[in-house]
Amino acid sequence: MSKNSALPLPPRALLLGALLAGALSPCALAPRDARAAEWTDVIDAADGDDPFDITAEVFYRRHLRRAKITREYNCDRLARPEDQSTCQGAPEGGQVVHVKELRYQRWTHEMVPRLQVGLWKDLALLIEAPVVMQDEQEVRYAGNGGDTSPDGSPAIDPANSSVAPDSGQQLFAVPTQLPVRSGFGDMLFKVRFAPVSHERDSSRGEWVLEAGYRAPTGTPMKFGNVGVGRGVHELELGTSFSRRYRYIEPYSSFLVNLPVGASVKSPFQQYAGSQEYITPGLRARFDFGAELIPYFNRRTGMKFFINLGLGAAYQGEGRDYSELFDALAIGGNACRADPNNITGNRDNKNNCAFYNPEARFGNPAPQAPAAFDGVTTVEQFVTVRGNIGFGLHVSQNVKFGASVALAHETEHNLTNSEIGRDLYKATPEEQGVLTPARTPEEAQEHNPTFTPSVDTIGRRIRVEETTVFSAAFTLAVMF
Repeated sequence: MSKNSALPLPPRALLLGALLAGALSPCALAPRDARAAEWTDVIDAADGDDPFDITAEVFYRRHLRRAKITREYNCDRLARPEDQSTCQGAPEGGQVVHVKELRYQRWTHEMVPRLQVGLWKDLALLIEAPVVMQDEQEVRYAGNGGDTSPDGSPAIDPANSSVAPDSGQQLFAVPTQLPVRSGFGDMLFKVRFAPVSHERDSSRGEWVLEAGYRAPTGTPMKFGNVGVGRGVHELELGTSFSRRYRYIEPYSSFLVNLPVGASVKSPFQQYAGSQEYITPGLRARFDFGAELIPYFNRRTGMKFFINLGLGAAYQGEGRDYSELFDALAIGGNACRADPNNITGNRDNKNNCAFYNPEARFGNPAPQAPAAFDGVTTVEQFVTVRGNIGFGLHVSQNVKFGASVALAHETEHNLTNSEIGRDLYKATPEEQGVLTPARTPEEAQEHNPTFTPSVDTIGRRIRVEETTVFSAAFTLAVMF
């Protein structure tokens, strides 16, 4: 018995209430021989003449992510005539607008072996060991979107780019040679328990509780390596419900992922100063869908089902890997080659990325690093998605399936760090103001992960028009 790999979606309150009522209260609408939906199927052990169950699965997943990268720009139509085309509609007094800069693509191929072992009645242990076979990215200048009119948005090139201009310093080169990542990922260990089961009571549906731990077993992604791990300890808690009605079984699921700390080898560390975040933000996902079952043979175990689902997810703000992590890390390494950029430039005219120089009083200390590693404070965003899939139980021992999904992420800043907090008020005039560090105590006011060239208002980087196309295939053997 297994968990479906497809990604479904959120119901309305009325439908959720009906589903919970169906799962937890007696009802005679479902046949006694109905099997649980793939989403809520929990294998078990010590169950009469079936003392032990085990399911071995292999998932193949492919993702294609596409997005537009924009950057804040301070319009000044009076002082700069060229802003007349860039800042159409902006007031003459000036305005911060988002100007397109780049186009981003990412292709990920992943193989995920999964093992489920029955521990007791309706209690199972699930282990995932993901392997990323290829993770490839591309960053290029944005085009004109097919608009060739004189008033249309022009294509971006080194002459008008603020990320990679043809003169002066760059955040990173465009195009740049990004690493092709691959390797062993972060393993998941999860316990699944069904306190309410249709198999135990044919008048009820299915209710599943899950608690898991994702360990940082993969090599954390950093500049100079091809690792695919995130370097974060994560706790996963979830619950799901389903109820069979003859040829259809609706289901819903809620999952929350809580980062609880970082490994010592990851870039997520706590430094000195008024640091906002250490690890990525929490993730919460809600899914709702239905499994259509046009054919089921209880004698042979053959079953054909179609899965239709929708979903929504919330990603909280935190320090995280972004679409531009590798590009910014490469650019940061180029900055380190120039000693003038290691301590930074207080007038913020330098486009080369470095961490907040004000957070390092005197000689740079390990608690407040100078080297920019590409990790940024990523703003919160929401993902909505839909999927369709099918599966076939060839027998009681073999199953395969496939699914496709399309997701969209809301616009959000990829660089969103705050400069710091006013902790030490040396004079009345300095209340609420972060002054240049003159003492180690005043240096504590400044956020060490603030990067002037990308976190300053008017220079922040944003991602828009994000779409993710996914395809998944699975093969399972059940004993």
